[in-house]
Amino acid sequence: MLTDVKTWLETTGMKAAEERFLVPPALPYIVFLEQSNVRGADTKNCIIERNISVELYAEKINKEDENKIEALLNEKSIYYSKDRTWIDSEKFLQTVYDFQLVEKL
Repeated sequence: MLTDVKTWLETTGMKAAEERFLVPPALPYIVFLEQSNVRGADTKNCIIERNISVELYAEKINKEDENKIEALLNEKSIYYSKDRTWIDSEKFLQTVYDFQLVEKL
């Protein structure tokens, strides 16, 4: 299963960072956020649920860049939702992919 999200996303050829860039690179770029829940049974944690949001920032809708991310998700058979928002204050588009990975520890 996928464990290093940043390395995986960088295979798209776009710059990727967890949480944020201190100095954002030129568009397009990717920022991802992760929230984890660890659980198990019999006093032992053995499952991690990783809720991940991948945010693609671009000047306009770019199907080629979106297809790169979607191909990664489809290749791993990861179910995802997709949402687009224009961020007027920044004058760019945010496309968000939300998905969950469940892994055994």
